[in-house]
Amino acid sequence: MRFHKTTFAIINSHAAYGEAGKKWVHILKYLKKKGFKVTWQFTKKRFHAYDIARDAVKKGAKLIISIGGDGTFNEVVNGVLSHVPQSECIPELAIIPIGTGSDFSKTLKIPRDYKSAIDVIKNGKTKLMDVGKVIFETDIKKWKRYFANVFDAGLGGSVVRIANRTPKTLGGFITFLFSSLTALLIFKRMKLRIWVDKKLVDKGLITIIGAANGQIFGGGMHIAPMALTDDGILEFLYVKNTNTFKFLAHVLSKVYDGEHLGYHNVHHYRGRELRIECDKVCLLDIDGEEEKAKEVTISIIPKAIKVKVPY
Repeated sequence: MRFHKTTFAIINSHAAYGEAGKKWVHILKYLKKKGFKVTWQFTKKRFHAYDIARDAVKKGAKLIISIGGDGTFNEVVNGVLSHVPQSECIPELAIIPIGTGSDFSKTLKIPRDYKSAIDVIKNGKTKLMDVGKVIFETDIKKWKRYFANVFDAGLGGSVVRIANRTPKTLGGFITFLFSSLTALLIFKRMKLRIWVDKKLVDKGLITIIGAANGQIFGGGMHIAPMALTDDGILEFLYVKNTNTFKFLAHVLSKVYDGEHLGYHNVHHYRGRELRIECDKVCLLDIDGEEEKAKEVTISIIPKAIKVKVPY
């Protein structure tokens, strides 16, 4: 098999409580063994992977490997699309999943073992995938960001804030479960108005609302088992009119198996655009990264990125 001459690896050395940084020397050795000529760089701060990916595209990278979790890959996707927003021109992307959750790689069935993940990069296929675009608004500014996996607002934003400030030594499942339980104790439902494909579909007190391109988030929660990454559609789900006890019993306890969809207070729509209006600035989660806004518009960009996945 012929490989790209220009391969660029972006490593979040702090991912998974420093596991990515510790494994990098072994990962690099195995990449070279498999025939890859690699240029690489460690991230030094939040959004640094965005800058590195953007520069790598400018320098002609044909393959960019994200080594870290969902947040690292999110920054890579944003960096690439900020420079070349046309799928015909962008480099191929690959993931070596070493993060707290690494949930998007679970949807793609990319193995967590780095040798197996590198074998996917070498022997797998290239898949064109959709991404979501989010327009954030407050009273004073407006900005955008892309996501590969899941966007959510409300409880999810609180969970991410807690998870990102919690030691990751116990792994993704325990970290996000602990963060979810903690967030439930302090979270107050949001007053929202919700549009799907420009039609007002609901309003009221909402616990959590999400737009899913991938199937899994939050350290293994199967939020949208029906989601496909290449169908040009997003799955919109939200939970309304439920208290803490009912949320625990009917949503949190069942979401790991995807059985939460049977609860009558879980609402599901499919579409190409979701617009949310909050009565005040609320916490948001985009691929495990925290944002804040008062109004958001989420839309789908079909087949926007190329990702290496198993055959």
